[in-house]
Amino acid sequence: MYLLLFPVVLAFSACNSSTDKNLNAKADTTRISVLTFTRQADSLVNKPVMIEGTVFHTCKHGGKRLFLVDGTDSIRVEVTAGEQIAKFDESLIGSRILITGLLREERIDTKYLNEWEAEVKKPEENHGAGLHTGAKGHEDQGVQEKLDQIAALRADLKNSGKDHLSFFSVEAISYKVIQ
Repeated sequence: MYLLLFPVVLAFSACNSSTDKNLNAKADTTRISVLTFTRQADSLVNKPVMIEGTVFHTCKHGGKRLFLVDGTDSIRVEVTAGEQIAKFDESLIGSRILITGLLREERIDTKYLNEWEAEVKKPEENHGAGLHTGAKGHEDQGVQEKLDQIAALRADLKNSGKDHLSFFSVEAISYKVIQ
């Protein structure tokens, strides 16, 4: 009899512990805003966050990225689709959404810029290379525009006095349309 009950008890306790972990993850989630994103990002890398904003742009190549704004287009927060999200549909543009995800950091250093420049100089075969900004037309940039962007990043890196530049984004676990 005990041998039959043991697997049931084990399964029940496993279910309860995963529920507790989910509750703890929600309790540990930091609510951030588009307007304060850059000030808070450094301290929240790889931590769960919630961010609300208006969808300004979805990338037409695969729908794996969108950009949130809030009141001004000058501050954009990049959101990438996590494993649970197949893609962001273009119909989201103009919608206000709430994203739950993990804050991620991409570090741009000299090695990264050298590799990107080498990729850009190859025939058009890899849209994924480079830094996506969400600016209008960024998907249609030619070789010279990309090389100009690389040069500007090299200058920013040199002027920063650091060995890398940090670009932050949110890897979405889920989202819901608010309006």
